[in-house]
Amino acid sequence: MSDSVITSAGRLTLSSPDAFLASIPHMIGFPPEDSIVIVGLAPDHTGAGSTVRVTQRFDRPPAGIAGDEARQLAAQAAEPMIRSGSIEVIIAVFADQYPEPDRELPDAALVDALITALDDGGVGIRDALYTDGTSRWSYGCDNPSCCPPTGRVISEKVRTLVAAEFALAGSAMVDSREVLAAEVAPADAAARAQVADCVRAAEQARDDALAAPGTSHTTDRPTRAREDWREQSITQIAALTSGEPASPQEFARVAVGLGDIRVRDTVLWDLMQPSADPPAAIAGLTNVVRHAPDGHVAPAATVLAICHWTSGDGARANAALQRADDDNPDYSLAALVRTSLSAGLPPQSWRDALADLTRDTCRHGEPPRTPQPAAGPVVASPHRRASIAASQPGLAL
Repeated sequence: MSDSVITSAGRLTLSSPDAFLASIPHMIGFPPEDSIVIVGLAPDHTGAGSTVRVTQRFDRPPAGIAGDEARQLAAQAAEPMIRSGSIEVIIAVFADQYPEPDRELPDAALVDALITALDDGGVGIRDALYTDGTSRWSYGCDNPSCCPPTGRVISEKVRTLVAAEFALAGSAMVDSREVLAAEVAPADAAARAQVADCVRAAEQARDDALAAPGTSHTTDRPTRAREDWREQSITQIAALTSGEPASPQEFARVAVGLGDIRVRDTVLWDLMQPSADPPAAIAGLTNVVRHAPDGHVAPAATVLAICHWTSGDGARANAALQRADDDNPDYSLAALVRTSLSAGLPPQSWRDALADLTRDTCRHGEPPRTPQPAAGPVVASPHRRASIAASQPGLAL
């Protein structure tokens, strides 16, 4: 893999190991610590270069992992790369350990297992790198002229350039994973209690609509009262996701409204349209997730996760999914979205799944079909991945 350049189209082209390693914190949303990152690549639209298809991060396993344990973890980590259609990958190991010049690099056995698992799946290896945060080494090169045993210092000029370009593109990196979790953490108890009081009133309005005379439980034909309640809920959620200020009463109505599948799926369809305002939707839904009382978080958190995912922010999508799981481990849409992220499906797959559905179908008929990964062997992982992050759109290598 000469220095980073910015194309006229505003795409960040990374043509050196320094630029690649400097870009990783921006791609996953936070600086990786004791992490292994795998970036899947596919041909770009010109066919002359490569573009990022998917980025995966997981914790480094305990020191000394080898044999069957290393092969099992490697097979699990290789699956998203294979399923995403990546034709080659770059592996990067992040740690704070300075390698001893006369010994193999840390995690060499696991990196070897990863290379084997990826090769078995038809995915090539462009490079495999190790960094202690200051310098870099290559697992595949022992030529001292380009890869000296003492490593090569990562250029601060390149770090600064990469950071500036990601900032210009609107990519916000935080200090750690904990900061991402804090973005969707529950608000203070008094604020949530105020919304909880409003939720009871919103639930009563919903229940009154669902119990209105004329509902047929055998045909599930909604009454006018139910339909009016759903339309009102969709309108209220649209106002919140377009950036309008919201009160505790409105947070409550949105949380309760998204608990209705017809409302939720219509909102998801609307949020995928060109007229939607993703940053405003994310800001509004984040407030709902933080203020909703227990038992009413999962629907809003899942919709928020989808907004993050389709905006190219897999790290925040996973943080929102964790909030959904904490609130309701059995919420099926959250589980399906997590499966899609874990399988390395690109954000476009969600939009593709909605492409054949009309708004009326979402409003009155079947829910949106979450994209499913292709059938393949399920390999248990001894280490749960903390984040599988979708790549930033337009990042090329």
